[in-house]
Amino acid sequence: MGGFRNGGNNLNYCCWKRVRERLPPFLSDATFSDSSISYEECLKGHCSSALKVKACLQLQSNYQEQNLKMNTSLKNAIMAISTVALSHPGTLYADQTSPEKSQDIVISASRVEISREASGSAISILDDDYLEQNQVRLVSDALRDIPGVAVSRSGGTGSLTQVRIRGAEGNQTLVLIDGIEVNDIGSGSEFDFADLTSQEVERIEVLRGAQSALWGSDAMGGVINIITKKGSGLLNGKTTLEGGSFGTSQGFFNINAGTTKYHYSLNGTVLNSDGISVANEDRGNNENDSYKNSTLSFKGGINPTDILSAELILRHVKADSEEDDFAAGVGAVDADNDSKTKQSFAKISTGLDLMNGDWKHTWGISGNDTQNESYNGGALSFTTEGEKLKYEYQTDFYLRSDELEQRMTLVAEREQEQFFSESAFSTIDREMDTSGFVIEYGANIGDTYYITVAGRRDLNNFFQNANTYRFTLAGWATNNVRFHGSKGTGIKNPTLFELFGSAATYNGNANLRPEKNATWDIGSEYHFDEVEGYADLTFFRTDVDNLITGAGLTSINLSSNSNIKGVEFGLVLKPSNNLRLNANYTFTDSDDGAGNTLVRRARHIANINSSYLFENTKTRITGGIQYNGKQDDFEFDAMWNRTQVTLDDFTLVNVAINHEFSDWVDVFARIENLTDEDYEEVLSNGTKGINAMLGMTIRGEF
Repeated sequence: MGGFRNGGNNLNYCCWKRVRERLPPFLSDATFSDSSISYEECLKGHCSSALKVKACLQLQSNYQEQNLKMNTSLKNAIMAISTVALSHPGTLYADQTSPEKSQDIVISASRVEISREASGSAISILDDDYLEQNQVRLVSDALRDIPGVAVSRSGGTGSLTQVRIRGAEGNQTLVLIDGIEVNDIGSGSEFDFADLTSQEVERIEVLRGAQSALWGSDAMGGVINIITKKGSGLLNGKTTLEGGSFGTSQGFFNINAGTTKYHYSLNGTVLNSDGISVANEDRGNNENDSYKNSTLSFKGGINPTDILSAELILRHVKADSEEDDFAAGVGAVDADNDSKTKQSFAKISTGLDLMNGDWKHTWGISGNDTQNESYNGGALSFTTEGEKLKYEYQTDFYLRSDELEQRMTLVAEREQEQFFSESAFSTIDREMDTSGFVIEYGANIGDTYYITVAGRRDLNNFFQNANTYRFTLAGWATNNVRFHGSKGTGIKNPTLFELFGSAATYNGNANLRPEKNATWDIGSEYHFDEVEGYADLTFFRTDVDNLITGAGLTSINLSSNSNIKGVEFGLVLKPSNNLRLNANYTFTDSDDGAGNTLVRRARHIANINSSYLFENTKTRITGGIQYNGKQDDFEFDAMWNRTQVTLDDFTLVNVAINHEFSDWVDVFARIENLTDEDYEEVLSNGTKGINAMLGMTIRGEF
């Protein structure tokens, strides 16, 4: 079957590989050479629980027949694998963490676990190995390396950080952290990536194109799904300490443990920086703006039986960021301003698997409370708070045969949103309730062709009820060539701030209508024979109705339709066990309907990133080059009339090196903006020049 080409990208083949890979290297080939369980049998059984059990029993039998000489610890390891398979076959090998495995499994594409190749959607994944090799400390810095994604930071560390997918606005992208919707209801329903650290992250999935049919209003442009690490093994932990340029220091700790019956992980991060001036120093601003961030998170779960599970997610962030002001006719200027943010996220969920995993049920309750306070000269000037409480139920039913696997997913959701703001101009307290109902059909035809069809109905107490849909198709044209495509519609309701907000330079517009879009993409992916990896080329287009934009001191719907179209190219290569290479390029052509380019969407964005592990297997060097082409931004005159100006392109070079002194200690260093590029991502706002960090990680078992 074409779906199993090049290293086991299909889930069934992965199961087969994992049985082998859990054995010691000198055992795997010998043990399987006489095995009666063939690869074809694994395919026919769809890697069923029975086959897993049979495979592990056969491993024990072959091992005994060969009478291999092993020490006690190796014998126990083999027996432990068998015990896991017999006691909990549904989750065996589910927590592998090597890049080629973890990157293949995605959740956001269909709300269930599927292989990346089985999805027709355009999706990219970065795993924890990638993040650690690049010594990424903020999720937004990693997102720069994904095709179709543009990042805009309005200053140094801690400044407002917006992420746009395929030219969509930042508040048209849904952000999930462990299944919790974290978009800030109090700040335009957009998630500010400034405060999101990354050291506890297991992987990042970026799903491009309209996904409202699966995920609702905020997913009009796409979905960013962030999954944190589970605890595993005996009680263990690690701590990382680092410091460097701009008076920056960061500490991180993790304590975790886990078995097939439970898991837990506790993480904490403290980040402090003297910072740079938010207002560009080249424009006469020289007052540094500091930043402080404290993050504490917990992830735990239990599996009291083979069919029942429960999980608890908790996350709290407290951030304090000094800011500058914005003056009409000038832009960003030095000021004694300060912003304080508190984010509290929580989710509790339960799962029930019936009929040997063919009928799954999930119930969940999640909450998101984000508070923002703005100070001018030490005096509180503006407060917002956004709360979201969400109830959800999902059921997945599978019908399987030798050549066809079918799935039906049903989802029912209820969201309660509350927006509160207070300033010298007004006090606003509003609520919005939404109910959503989703149905998706998926088919896997002979492990070669994959189809999904999804529809959604949203009921809203403020706006007209809405219907959205999505269709995807993927398949293997040859053993090396995979095609994929998707078409869907999206909707984005005006935010409560856009409708009712009031500030010194803004008045809400209660007559705003929901934004709507239709998107499609089509692409082809080539998997190489000689080396592990693939190259992908995707064309996309988005047409937007009722685009909301700022106009003077309020917001309006544009009367003309806007469109965004472009091309994405991605390359993922692993020429050897020691070398990895990733590269991508995105061309974006946008039009607001009046002939103007949408701001902060560069036409050309390109990245290349590579990592090499030296032969001593202790030292690794990683480097990346990020190119951001010319892009437009708004400039305001003294009367707040705006015009578009073009910002220069820029190129950033980053290098990181890590050396493992022992099993317990690593030392590392990195240099960002190695060439000391002088640039602006946002008009009149500053950016960091060359900077360096040096640190150490200590880990061990308790």
